[in-house]
Amino acid sequence: MLKNKTIITEAASEMMRVFTDENATDEAVQAAFDKFGNAIAASVGQDYLSANGDATILAQRGFRQLTNEEKSYYQKIIDAGKTKTPVQSYIGLPDTDKVMPETIIQDVYKDLTDEHPLLSRINFQNVSDLTRWILNDHTAQTAAWGDVNDEITKQITSAFRVVEVNQCKLSAYAIIEKDMLDLGPTFLDNYIRTFLKESLACALEKAIISGTGLKQPIGLDRDIHKGVSFSSETGYPQKTAVAVKSFLPAEYGKVLSQLAKTERGTLRKFDQVTLVCNQVDYLEKVMPATTVLNANGTYSTNLFPFPTEVIRSNEMETGKALVFLPEEYFFGLGSSKDGTLEYSDDFKFLADQRVYKIKMHGMGRAWDNTVAVLLDISKLNPAYITVLQKTETAGA
Repeated sequence: MLKNKTIITEAASEMMRVFTDENATDEAVQAAFDKFGNAIAASVGQDYLSANGDATILAQRGFRQLTNEEKSYYQKIIDAGKTKTPVQSYIGLPDTDKVMPETIIQDVYKDLTDEHPLLSRINFQNVSDLTRWILNDHTAQTAAWGDVNDEITKQITSAFRVVEVNQCKLSAYAIIEKDMLDLGPTFLDNYIRTFLKESLACALEKAIISGTGLKQPIGLDRDIHKGVSFSSETGYPQKTAVAVKSFLPAEYGKVLSQLAKTERGTLRKFDQVTLVCNQVDYLEKVMPATTVLNANGTYSTNLFPFPTEVIRSNEMETGKALVFLPEEYFFGLGSSKDGTLEYSDDFKFLADQRVYKIKMHGMGRAWDNTVAVLLDISKLNPAYITVLQKTETAGA
């Protein structure tokens, strides 16, 4: 099971690398995609078949006990898929059955946040098809004191702002052997959820960290201050990185102070921050800068003057890091009214395979531009113990 999971993760990483490589050939993209889809199909199929229908074993291997709504949804997909005219059969399904049940999506969210630390810190909400968010901008208004009989001189209202957000579509393509449709709803559920989970994990982390906002979420490293110039070609510009040479209190405190005030100037209180960097930078820069040899002859690691959780994500650019307030980043995910699962035989007809297109909608952004600070850690120095020497004057 662990081996299969590793193979799927490696295939997903390779697919993401090829998809983002501008020089990748069509053949390379197709090969990476096929490898990813086949790895999931083989892994899920092997686990399902070896359980011999034992519900307890299936549950232990991550196969869910389906609700009646979920079972009905998958069964109709399977029935339509087995007909000689699957496209027409699919179109004929009732509108209410075309939309993937929310319980499936919610389960995918749970798996994602359990397995990916960065995603577990982000404020995810299922917003269905909403495209307008009402955000509290943290503005505090002060009451006015006066005599008992004085008129009310100030109206106290919570400060909210409406942000128009067009949800972006996230698509993934899953290839499945037609014979596997005979394995039933439980298998199809696990296959679809696994495909969604692995595909979303790569796409979501990359978008949350560095999404341009152009037909995709707005990343934490993007400059979104009021009045910033948005490009129709490149989206929001990247923040200017703040160079840090150490995590000593004075220098680190100055960095964190940029998070302590909203764009409107309201003070923001927080007791912990999150720092995200990639694996190489953690080992070569962050770990040496936050590790010291203590009096017991052992090393104390991840030492920061202010409570800081370090998360490693290989979606983070080398030489850069983000320090941010994760609870201040909102990500809304929803399903599509037009159906979240479509399929076609055209692409792999001769191979007797069916291609499924999975669609989800979502959008994410920080509450304002002060939620995150982009750091340049390329010249970060190793930690050292500072010793102050007091010189006594003669005759003292």
